[in-house]
Amino acid sequence: MNWLNVGVSVGLAAVATAFALANTMPVKMGFLGWTSAEHALFMPVFMAFFFGFLGGVLALSFSRRKHKREISFLRKENSLLHQEVENLRNIPLQDDL
Repeated sequence: MNWLNVGVSVGLAAVATAFALANTMPVKMGFLGWTSAEHALFMPVFMAFFFGFLGGVLALSFSRRKHKREISFLRKENSLLHQEVENLRNIPLQDDL
């Protein structure tokens, strides 16, 4: 699995580098009356991907925290239920003869 991660990372880096080298023409960005200085075209595109990535990480971190709390609760409940089963198995049987 580790080699797969490395391969995908190297492949994405190669594609990103090729994209950056192919899109070096200067562009001006504008938003709500605000304009930026001229930057290479790949810079705003990379920034958009970066901010999208950060938003996804932030959203997933809240979901992960919720799931970790639920897993902790379920492990405690599972431990208590296993202990109860062990206690029930160790109760001596009574004959009503």
